[in-house]
Amino acid sequence: MIGVDTNVLLRWIASDVVGAEDARHQSLIIEEMIADGREPIFVNHVVLAEAIWVLRRRVGVSKQTLIDVINVLLNSTNVVVDDRDTVVAALGHYGRQRGDFPDHLIGQINVTKGCRTTMTFDKAAAQSSNFSELTR
Repeated sequence: MIGVDTNVLLRWIASDVVGAEDARHQSLIIEEMIADGREPIFVNHVVLAEAIWVLRRRVGVSKQTLIDVINVLLNSTNVVVDDRDTVVAALGHYGRQRGDFPDHLIGQINVTKGCRTTMTFDKAAAQSSNFSELTR
């Protein structure tokens, strides 16, 4: 299995929005590596959260497109997503509730690890059942 960092994952999933010629070349290299299929590609929680945050906040990708991207990763035969069940549960919360996907992933990881709740100042995230708003 081969791990990828955030910039490699972004080059792969956002190759059509990457502008520079060097970035397009890098995208082709990644496509060849993944298409080769000799070794699965591992995407850990940090890489997934960072990539989705960049796509949403820096590139302006819609929530539905992000859901589609995560589903493609989850269902790719050559991609192993860290703790898949936790990501699937977080994606469910994200699809139904306000807040960013990384917040829902944090909340779901904490539930998986036995936390009763995750304290937050984020009002959107606090509306999820996995969070409690920290107030004075």
